[in-house]
Amino acid sequence: MIIAGIVAGGTGSRMGREDLPKQFFELAVKPVFIYTAEKFLKYADVVLIGMNPEWIDYADELLKKFFHDREKIFLVRGGSDRNETVRNIISFAHDSLNCSDDDIILTHDAVRPFVSDEIIYESISRIKECDICTAAIPATDTIVVSADGKTASSFPNRSEMFLVQTPQTFRIGDFERIYNSLSDDEKKIATDVCRLFKSRGKKVLLIKGSPENIKLTYPYDYQTAKIIAECMV
Repeated sequence: MIIAGIVAGGTGSRMGREDLPKQFFELAVKPVFIYTAEKFLKYADVVLIGMNPEWIDYADELLKKFFHDREKIFLVRGGSDRNETVRNIISFAHDSLNCSDDDIILTHDAVRPFVSDEIIYESISRIKECDICTAAIPATDTIVVSADGKTASSFPNRSEMFLVQTPQTFRIGDFERIYNSLSDDEKKIATDVCRLFKSRGKKVLLIKGSPENIKLTYPYDYQTAKIIAECMV
């Protein structure tokens, strides 16, 4: 089984709005997370959306509005952080859908609505070669490491630097075994699934991402996304 696990538990505080999380911002004619869910419905057997519990009822109404057939889409209570939300999604897949440890999950940010078909397809195809794969793009700017946030500590070789995107794709049983082996401190530090896998010696494969696979984090990102969405209508 191919599962899409869409992480939509954030509050969007860096967008400067307190009334509405960014996954519900409208792009042209639909909320952001609806765009994202539609992309994965083409390839996944089920789409599980890990949503902030306070917004589940609101999200459910939007799903009813935009999807006449809800057979493949489920809302799951999000956790306190990204990895806990992923864990909740996987627990739901086990408990409610009878998924096996070998089933594949593509975890993706709800606020990356422009992920391409090519990225999703390659993620599914290449998971056979590794323990986990992630979309990534080469860094185009000079990267600087700063231990204190004020002065430069070192300048890594830019040709070796990549910016990680999503989806991040892996087998659900591998995630559960790794997550359950972590200490509380490790769970706080390793905020990315790829980092969790790498901490246990797993092979992390990079697949070609895209500059268009943007994540809506700041107001500028939202303005850019609106322009892209309007061109797609």
